[in-house]
Amino acid sequence: MNPFHEIKTKLEKYPDVTIEEKESHICALAETEDGFDVWFTEDEREYTVGFSCWHEHFDKNELEEALNCFAWGLSEVCRLKVYSRAGSEYKWIVQSFEADHWVNFSTTSLFNFSFWKKTGITYKKNGLIET
Repeated sequence: MNPFHEIKTKLEKYPDVTIEEKESHICALAETEDGFDVWFTEDEREYTVGFSCWHEHFDKNELEEALNCFAWGLSEVCRLKVYSRAGSEYKWIVQSFEADHWVNFSTTSLFNFSFWKKTGITYKKNGLIET
């Protein structure tokens, strides 16, 4: 199964989604300012799915899980809680809507050298695919 072909085929139902594709990378671009890019890469060892700077690694035998994660990032039940300081994003928490509230799923973060500055939090959501 070719994951890039699978992604493009599934997204044909959503003509408003803009896709960028390179050799081993495909990205569904955020359609709004409060959305986020959802991307998928493949190398000889693994697949990686990312939402903005958040990302998750999948073994080669976990293709279906990786594709489901990609679709989840475009759905209404997924959002990113994004932390920033001095205008720079440094932490991304992916959240899932479960039982009428948002639940933290996983975090990716970077060291922010402006640690003394005030933290800002924004929420980003695509909501392009209905579940």
